[in-house]
Amino acid sequence: MTEDEPVTEPHPLTQYLQRLTQRVRAFDRRRPIAWDVLVTAFFVTAALIDGNGGWRNTAADPRVAQGQVVLMSLALSVPVLWRRRHPLVALAVMSVATAASNWTGAWLQAALIQFIVVFHIALRLPLKTLGRAAALTVLPMAACVFTYPKDSWYELVVPQIWSFALVALAGIAVRSRQDHTQALVERARRLEVERDQQAQLATAAERTRIAREMHDIIGHNLSVITGLADGGSYAAAKSPERAAQALEAIGTTSRQALAELRRLLDVLSDDTP
Repeated sequence: MTEDEPVTEPHPLTQYLQRLTQRVRAFDRRRPIAWDVLVTAFFVTAALIDGNGGWRNTAADPRVAQGQVVLMSLALSVPVLWRRRHPLVALAVMSVATAASNWTGAWLQAALIQFIVVFHIALRLPLKTLGRAAALTVLPMAACVFTYPKDSWYELVVPQIWSFALVALAGIAVRSRQDHTQALVERARRLEVERDQQAQLATAAERTRIAREMHDIIGHNLSVITGLADGGSYAAAKSPERAAQALEAIGTTSRQALAELRRLLDVLSDDTP
């Protein structure tokens, strides 16, 4: 971007969404258990609302007992609580509930909640784990193929495979972005450490130079003062004027040495980093 190009501000809606996302992430970092409970409560409520009667609109057999539907709804939503600590276990429980839902003909929409767990598996676990996750997600749909064989493969299994693939890719994309961001943060930290080390080395080298210069100033001027003092004491008895000149030269040399030492000490005492 050049100096002539105007700086465009993000759209207010974009800024609001970014602030909201940052607040949610901050709350998740501070209180992960509370956030997990809230998320699980949301999906449990949604599953129970659908299990209260809405499931009959899409069910292959609307005569399934209500108590059985409630149990399957809970089994499809409560495991969301374990999605971060034990995602494969959560997906296994949801897979059994999905198989039961398909076998009975209830075809509960709460089965879609398992893709939340699939996303976390792609986000947190090794990529080789996705094979087991795919089996746990797709195999329960085989119950529909055997129980309701008419067009079951195309209507149920293929969409399930596509849904798993899309969710897994989304998790991998977010994971790659997080890894890239973490790498940038680590690189910035290393650069900061290297910069501080270089600054410390430069400071040490400068102080060494100043100490060497102080040694030269003190050594040279003391040698001159010593010579002048010896000469002045020798000339004091025979030529008072020469002794006075020697004393004056000693004073001048001392003042010059003090001025140079003050300059160096001012550099040493400078607080600027």
